[in-house]
Amino acid sequence: MGELTPRRLLAAMGPFVLVVACGLAVYGNSLFFDYTYFDDQELVFNNQYFYDDLSNIGALFMDDMWRFTEDTYYRPLYMLTYMVDFQFTGTDLFGFHVTSILIHLLSASLLLVLFRTIGYSERLSLWGSLFFAVHPVLVQGVSWIPGRNDSLLGLSVIVATLAWASYWRDPGRWRWSLQSLTFFSALLIKEPAFVLPPLLLGLAWARDEQFRTKLRARWMPIALGWGLPAAAWFSLRTIAFDNPAPVLPRLVDNVAEVGLVLVHYFGKTVVPISLRTVADLHAPVWPGLLVLLALGCVLLLVRQRALLWLGLVWFVLLILPTLLAGHEFHLEERLYAPIVGILIFGLETLRSTAFHTRPIGRVVLSIWVVLFAVVAFNRSQQFADRWVLWETAVAQSPRSAFAANNLGAIYFLNQQYEQAREQYERTIELDPDEPMVRNNLGLVHHQLEDFETARAYYEEEIRRNPWYPDSHYNLGMLWLRLDQVDRAVREWEQAIEVDPDYALPYEMLARFYQDVDPAQFQLYRDELRRLGIKTFD
Repeated sequence: MGELTPRRLLAAMGPFVLVVACGLAVYGNSLFFDYTYFDDQELVFNNQYFYDDLSNIGALFMDDMWRFTEDTYYRPLYMLTYMVDFQFTGTDLFGFHVTSILIHLLSASLLLVLFRTIGYSERLSLWGSLFFAVHPVLVQGVSWIPGRNDSLLGLSVIVATLAWASYWRDPGRWRWSLQSLTFFSALLIKEPAFVLPPLLLGLAWARDEQFRTKLRARWMPIALGWGLPAAAWFSLRTIAFDNPAPVLPRLVDNVAEVGLVLVHYFGKTVVPISLRTVADLHAPVWPGLLVLLALGCVLLLVRQRALLWLGLVWFVLLILPTLLAGHEFHLEERLYAPIVGILIFGLETLRSTAFHTRPIGRVVLSIWVVLFAVVAFNRSQQFADRWVLWETAVAQSPRSAFAANNLGAIYFLNQQYEQAREQYERTIELDPDEPMVRNNLGLVHHQLEDFETARAYYEEEIRRNPWYPDSHYNLGMLWLRLDQVDRAVREWEQAIEVDPDYALPYEMLARFYQDVDPAQFQLYRDELRRLGIKTFD
C-alpha cells in the first residue's frame, strides 16, 4: 500500500462525508421533534419506569414489544435501543431522535460499502447510497421514533449481508460466527429477517460463477449458521410467549390484498408523490403500474439479469411477511430494508446502460437526488408533533377511520371535547368496527357529565374488544365518580386480568385497600413496585 496522504484520505472518506451530510440536511431538524402520540407515547413515555431499571434488560427477551398480552411481536433488541436512549435523556425525545438519525446515517454509509462489495463502481455505489440517504419513502422510518423498528431492521440486514459476503468470499470460523451472529441479531429486531437466507444465497448465485460448486462443499456449515440462530430465536419466543405464532391464522385472509399493496409500494419507491402517514389503498395506483411497466422493459432489454432479479426478489420477500400478517394501513417505513432491492435493480440498470457516465445522466441523477431531498425534508416536518401529524394524516387520508380516531384523541387531550366527539362520531361513520373509538366517546361523555351515555359506550367497547383494558379502567373511574365503589373495584380487577402490566388499575386498587385491607394493599403495592412505580413508598 502507498503512503496515506491527505488527498488519499479525502478520496476515501469523501463519499461517506457526502452521504452523511445529505442525510443530516434532511433529518437534522428531526432532533427537536416532540411526541406524535402515534405509538411513541406508549413505547417511550408509558414505559419510563420499566426503562429506568436496567435490571429489566432480561425482561425485554421475555415479553411482547408492547409488554401487553398479545404475544405477537418479539423484538427485544429493538426495545433495548429505547432502554439505552432513556438512560441519557429520559422521556425527552432528543436522545431517541439522535439514535434514529445515527442508525440511518450508518445504514446509508454501510450501503455504500455493500454496493462496492457487490461489484459496483465507486460512482455508482455513491449514487445508490445518496438515493437511500434522502429517499422520501424512508422518512417515517427516521423522523418517527417507532419507525426505528424498520430502520434498525434495515441496518441489521445490511450488516448481515456484508458479513455473509465476507464469509462466502473467504470461509473461516470467525467469518462463519459473524454471519451467524448478525443473522440472529436481525431476527431479534424484527421477524421479516427470516427471509434473509434465500436472499443471501441469491446474492452469491448472482455474483459467483462457481456458486453451485462452493454451495455443495459448504452446505452443512451454511445450514448450521442459519439453522442454529433460527432455532434459538424460536426457543426464546416459545419460552417468552404463551402463543408463539398468533399471526399465522391471519395469513391466508390477507393474500388478496397483498398484490395491490405491492403495486402501491413499487410506485412509492420511484415516484413518491402520494406518501401518507397512515397509508391506505385509496392513493393513486398509476405510479405503481408505471414503475412495474418500466421494470418489465428493463428485464426485456438487459441481457445480464441475475442482479436485476435479485433486486426484485429482495424487495418483494422483505416486505411480504409484513403484508401477509395483515394491517389496516400500510406504513411506508416498512420499505426501509426492501428498498435496497430496488436500488440494486436501479444500479444494475445504470451499469448496463452506462447512463450515469454521460453528462445528461449525471444531470438527471443529480436533479433526482435534490428533488428527493427536498420532498423528504418537507415530509419530515409532518412528524414534528401530535397536532401536525394527525391533522396532516386526516387531510391525506380522509377515509381513514384510524386517522380520524387519533385526531379526536388529540382534541381530547387538549380538552376540546366537542371537537373530539365530532371526530369520534365521524370515525364510527367511516368504520363501525374501529377499535377503541367507543371507549374514547365514553371518555368524552364522561367529561361532559353525560354519565349514562359514557357507561353505554364503555360497555359496548368492552363487548367488542375484550382485550382492551382501558375500557374496564375507565368504566371503573365512572363508577367511582358515581360513588359505586364496589363496581369500580370489579372493573379495575378486570383491567389487570386483561393486562397484568397495566399500572393505573393497580394504583386505584391500592388506594382503595390502603385503609380497608392491609394485605390487599400490600399485594397491589408490590405489583406497582414490580412495574417500577413507587407511589406508596
